Amino acid sequence: MNSRSDAGRWDDVPLSPTPLTGDEYVELTENGWGALIGWYAGPARLIRVPDQVEAHTTRVSCSSPAGDKQYSRPRTHEEQVDIDADINDYLHDCGAPARPAGYRWFLRLPGGYGQDRLWADLNAALPSSAIHPADIAPRISEVVQGIYTDSGR
Repeated sequence: MNSRSDAGRWDDVPLSPTPLTGDEYVELTENGWGALIGWYAGPARLIRVPDQVEAHTTRVSCSSPAGDKQYSRPRTHEEQVDIDADINDYLHDCGAPARPAGYRWFLRLPGGYGQDRLWADLNAALPSSAIHPADIAPRISEVVQGIYTDSGR
């Protein structure tokens, strides 16, 4: 799965100028699982949208003798670089190529198959002993392939 031509698959994902709305598309989480779901779904089932880091927020929690304080602030460029690096490290540990930074990723789900069911099916398929990304990847692949095999899409 980790050949030079595989890396181009990310670049084959169609580009949309704006996020997709409605029940057909779900935005993938900005973590290793979200990226791996996208990788196994393939370019024909994904859309990517240019991301704007300044639109993201970071939740900050501070504890002091005066009490706890929480607030949100815009995500920094450095934080986004770290997030993207963590995602690509996860993909690497699964044998998948790095995903290009600077995009939001949307997955087209089959009709009647919603985001809640996607996460429920993934959580149900993963044994508690699956900790390392390489142990999780085959299960995520099975779930993603099953979604589209069962629906004919």
